[in-house]
Amino acid sequence: MDKFTRKTSFEQWFSPISISLFEEQVKIHQLDYYTKKLHMASFMRLLLYAQLHETESLRALSDCVFFEELQNATNLDSISFSQLGRRLN
Repeated sequence: MDKFTRKTSFEQWFSPISISLFEEQVKIHQLDYYTKKLHMASFMRLLLYAQLHETESLRALSDCVFFEELQNATNLDSISFSQLGRRLN
């Protein structure tokens, strides 16, 4: 087995989720309705990252977005903890 893979470990953790089914559910439930920045796919990646790294709070998670690897995975440059909190509601 080759030790060099094209996918990052973060992408490998996210790969079992069916993207087509996920996008269909987002459309059915209108989860991206009136969303300017934090779309559902990016939000799910942030939640997965928070779970895997045992992030303590939304404020700590918003600080983690400054890591380049997470920026590339979520397509976000920055996010505030208040935006995360509103998205959870």
